[in-house]
Amino acid sequence: MGLPDGVFNTLVEANCRACHQDQNIVNPGSIPDRHHLLVGATIPDPTASPDPIYGAPGGTYECLSCHQLVWNDTAFSYDFVSFRDCLLCHDQVAGEASVHHLTAAAMADDCKACHGPIDNPNDGHYVPTYDASLVTPQLKLGTGANGEGGCAFCHAAGTDTSTGQPITVYTNAKTHHSTGLVYLNKCYLCHDMTLPSESKLKIRQCENCHGVKSLHNIQVDSDANGIDPGAEDSYFGHIGNQDDCWGCHGFTAAAVPLSGPVVPDVNGLSAYTVTTGVDTAITVTGIAFTNSVQTPNGAVVLTSVVVLTGANGIETTLIPSAITESSMDVTIPTTMAQGNYALSAVKVNTVSNSVNLSIMPDVKITYASCLNGIVSITGSGFSQYVNATGSGTSVSLPDAMADCTVLT
Repeated sequence: MGLPDGVFNTLVEANCRACHQDQNIVNPGSIPDRHHLLVGATIPDPTASPDPIYGAPGGTYECLSCHQLVWNDTAFSYDFVSFRDCLLCHDQVAGEASVHHLTAAAMADDCKACHGPIDNPNDGHYVPTYDASLVTPQLKLGTGANGEGGCAFCHAAGTDTSTGQPITVYTNAKTHHSTGLVYLNKCYLCHDMTLPSESKLKIRQCENCHGVKSLHNIQVDSDANGIDPGAEDSYFGHIGNQDDCWGCHGFTAAAVPLSGPVVPDVNGLSAYTVTTGVDTAITVTGIAFTNSVQTPNGAVVLTSVVVLTGANGIETTLIPSAITESSMDVTIPTTMAQGNYALSAVKVNTVSNSVNLSIMPDVKITYASCLNGIVSITGSGFSQYVNATGSGTSVSLPDAMADCTVLT
């Protein structure tokens, strides 16, 4: 579930493309569309725009906010500065805050906006105030014979038994410090500065983000017959088997069939860009969209809905027409306005991570003329990102051998 364990403050372009150009994660065509939909929107502070004039915070995005021009003495014209490298705008300074953690949401400690199945610090979720006991998880290995009773019993480096390849798991210090929290004066989110130095890091501080409830709803389907807490194979989550209880708490084990909704996770969409004004069916893929719960009146299957959140914070709830543990079919209605939306799965009171869905304006042709083999087409909804496979505006003619070449 979620992102692979890693550090994010020493990125190079290839690292960006590992996620943002992987067809299993995101449609590369949606990246230019998402950027072009920003035209006319207010530029935030801080901003990734490279231009100090056209990209000044408080202004509105326009083409030159991102696409910089430089004078070419040879051609006596302006050329575009290369803009295919994400890090030209999303600047990264090694050792400082990651580009992923300088967004408005991250600066406001809204970790759930990207990470989904965790808690936000200071959001009022339950954090125990009583002293740790024998059943309280240790931060590293626990007191069991093999380290049971601590987070590191499962969350540690090892070997993938299916591939034989090593699994890299970074320390908490490397992963959390690489977010740049230390440079944002937010050490207190993880460290209790009132305690002696050897005790500044304790489980109660971890629970600021990894609360009791969020830890007890993590589970995947281990045997391909639906998520059934208490009846899954060991170590495929936190609540699937009594061995999972033992792994965290170390002092005792107990069956866990009386759990609630398992937090869902979204890992892909069949389409990341759709057209406004048209009912469009898409498939959302992931895990834990459904799970069974034992109630006093018997077993009940809990199901998810899809929620689209616009830039203005307004939410639209969509009911799936079909749903399984790993997929949901939903229709993006014709009434949705164009723009970028955060799509997430919501099951009762659990919310998944979000992925981006862009709703683009419809392409309309109002007039076309031809002169010396050059066709001029007038209309609306044309993309500025031309002749790019799967992502830009192209022109085709019936029975033609190939698409036309878009000149401008």
